Amino acid sequence: MKEFALVISMWGHTGVEWQFIGNQSILRETLSQEQCEFISHEEMWNHENQNKYYKILIQCYPTDCVGKKECTDE
Repeated sequence: MKEFALVISMWGHTGVEWQFIGNQSILRETLSQEQCEFISHEEMWNHENQNKYYKILIQCYPTDCVGKKECTDE
């Protein structure tokens, strides 16, 4: 079974595009893809965004992508 990491990251808008600003938290416990997708689903969270130039993303990544700039299924 492939393991996934739940990642919470912060992004800023430059006026042109969204860019990762360097802050993130990663759940220490690995999850199955199904578990991770369930927890990360938008309806599982209450968001309060008061600044339109910043956002928090909750995403799932395969643990074998750790340290890579891009993650592919190769």
